[in-house]
Amino acid sequence: NVYPTKLNEYLAMGLPVVATNLPEVRKFNEDFNDVVRIGDGPASFASQIQESLANNTPAQVQRRIEVASQNSWQARLEQMSILITTAITVKLAGWERWEKVLQRLYRAGRRRIGWVAATALVGYVLVFQTPLLWTLASPLQIVDAPRKADVIAVFAGGVGESGRAGGGYQERVQHAANLYLAGYSSHLVFSSGFVFAFQEAEVMRDLAVALGVPPEAIILERQASSTYENVIYTRDIMIENNWEQLLVVSSPYHMRRAMLTWRKQAPSFQIISTPVSESQYYAHEQTANLEQIRGIVWEYAAIVVYWWRGWL
Repeated sequence: NVYPTKLNEYLAMGLPVVATNLPEVRKFNEDFNDVVRIGDGPASFASQIQESLANNTPAQVQRRIEVASQNSWQARLEQMSILITTAITVKLAGWERWEKVLQRLYRAGRRRIGWVAATALVGYVLVFQTPLLWTLASPLQIVDAPRKADVIAVFAGGVGESGRAGGGYQERVQHAANLYLAGYSSHLVFSSGFVFAFQEAEVMRDLAVALGVPPEAIILERQASSTYENVIYTRDIMIENNWEQLLVVSSPYHMRRAMLTWRKQAPSFQIISTPVSESQYYAHEQTANLEQIRGIVWEYAAIVVYWWRGWL
């Protein structure tokens, strides 16, 4: 397929043009209303020449010149320029749409960031600058008035809610020793299988003895590594000694989980919740620190896990 460029040169001079029957010439005639005559053979070609010469009017000459001008390099360049301009305009319109989309996304994102920042600020103020945490944590506490029982059981902390070895056992031993010396029971059980530098249950016993509890009143349970095991092993000791009433000593916010576990695993026993009155880990005036928040979240999460396992 070759464009018949010479046609435009002839037409530009206003001359009549007779061409062979090529596809390109037929297409040219479709575009410009048969401005070129076509001969299908020698006789037809000669006939078309004769008719062109016989009917070569000034109007036809002008029409040929106009067709040639429409196909001049200047006209083609203008057409190409229009096509390029149109394509660029469409492209820019697309970019404008994208720009508007990006602007909307930016504004929406900025608003969202604003809401997130405001929510974070409100959350920070509520959690760290108000007593909200302690209000939410209050259901974890169970405090019964102490009364005489067969035994006092101390559930040691291990790493417990603090995440630090040995945290919390001193205040629990102190509280249990005070209960013993006040005459609420004649036996103490220290339940902990935790070992750091020393066996925690033995350290608790030594501290209790130093506080005035006679060694023969103390029983050590050295296997428990969780609240569930504290309950199970202490229950077995109670069964072995025919004890029915128990004072439980632990962290204030650990008592809900401990009592729920007791009620599920040893429902026939009388369990009295006597947490330490002042916990160093949970000491606060109004607001909470990050470690205390972690401890409260830990307790609620542990209750869910214990429920899922069927331990409470």
